[in-house]
Amino acid sequence: MIEGPAGTAVLDRPQSDPAPAADVGGSQKTVRRLWACVYVALVLAPFALVLVAPRPPGRSFGVELGAALGFAALAVLVLQVVLPSRARPFTAPFGVDVLLRFHRYVGMASIWLVLAHLVVLLIDDPAKWALLNPMVAPWRARAGVSALVCLFLLGGTSMWRRWFKLSYETWRWVHIVLGAGLIGFSFAHMVGVNHYLSLGAIWVASVAMLGIAGWGLSHLRLARPHGASRQPYVVTGVRRERGEAHTVKLRAVGHGGHHFRPGQFAWIKLGETPFSLREHPFSYSSSAASPECPEFTIKALGNFTEGVGRLDLGTRIHVDGPHGSFSPAHPEGDYLLIAGGVGITPMMSILRSFADTGDRRRFCLVYASREWEDVTFREELDGLKSRLPLTVHHILSRPHPAWPGHRGRLSEAVLRQCLQQLTAPFNVFVCGSPRMVEDAACRLRKVGVPDPWVHTEKFAGA
Repeated sequence: MIEGPAGTAVLDRPQSDPAPAADVGGSQKTVRRLWACVYVALVLAPFALVLVAPRPPGRSFGVELGAALGFAALAVLVLQVVLPSRARPFTAPFGVDVLLRFHRYVGMASIWLVLAHLVVLLIDDPAKWALLNPMVAPWRARAGVSALVCLFLLGGTSMWRRWFKLSYETWRWVHIVLGAGLIGFSFAHMVGVNHYLSLGAIWVASVAMLGIAGWGLSHLRLARPHGASRQPYVVTGVRRERGEAHTVKLRAVGHGGHHFRPGQFAWIKLGETPFSLREHPFSYSSSAASPECPEFTIKALGNFTEGVGRLDLGTRIHVDGPHGSFSPAHPEGDYLLIAGGVGITPMMSILRSFADTGDRRRFCLVYASREWEDVTFREELDGLKSRLPLTVHHILSRPHPAWPGHRGRLSEAVLRQCLQQLTAPFNVFVCGSPRMVEDAACRLRKVGVPDPWVHTEKFAGA
């Protein structure tokens, strides 16, 4: 089961075909395995080099093991800069959403590696506790402690951003500054310890790691924005939708647009400069048949999204996309679409794209909303029933007393009704709030839908 990136409704190989073959063939799996092996090798190489290096007289195995753990942690932290770089060699086989999720998981693992490095050294020699006192410790130890502080602040502000009341833009600045400080202090600590840098292989590996980190950061913050600056868009319309949402229609300026697949997303930036950190991920809601005029339907859920409805015509927009790992598990199969609230946006892109090509496979949409008046695209969904073999099941959590349809939350009974209308094997796409997506995934398992058929995306305020 695949989970998408955190965004308001939120591989890299652009295609205009709305139903491409699932890119999970042998060659694609081989590329994934190759990159996985490269990642593991890069993490373990410094660890191995330290353990096989000549041990000076008087240095215990505990010191060597602690140092090896420290080098492995540094390698992981360096690769953390590369994972979100959106470089095509990585995003094409995996999808940037999968890499970002892996980035979050590995971020937690790096904390445990650093703690293991510290604990092993302290167990080997309790006298090293004094090195944690910045008043008496040498500069190399202070650099190590500073790196540790940056690491914990980085993890804490990422996990509890809302608790700290950090806006998305502020958090991104904090994330970059703390990340740079973490890697800088870590390398300073390594240089201060100095013993291993006298060994040629470890010195080369250390310089290479520093170069990799610099490349990842420059690719994301300089190379990609520079490319986007030459392919801008402008706002040609803002349409108010039901459910406190607005659809922003764009037009490519000087190019033919970025071809995308329905179900993918992009980061968008407002203004003249594409180098701003103020960018947010949104799903394409328009048909893939018109890449030169993409649309994004955005609900007011946070500071950035609340101003979308007030965008002026002609506002310059930079689009970094398409991204997203969604590829149908069964390219010729039917579709079960499960949406909650503004999670309907990627579903609309799928339905509009297939309607534009006259596809006759069957679609079943389960759409959960609060009230009937909140159902975004309500009228268009009715119209799509005449263009597609489409069945729509609305679920309202706050229905009026006379509401004749489904009430409350997604139930197994509703899912079984959908399964009776589809021919297996089929594709399942779920998009909504984290709680809704997790509940839907659980119920899909209970009614017997295999996990490989299911793609999930979660959204949050932006």
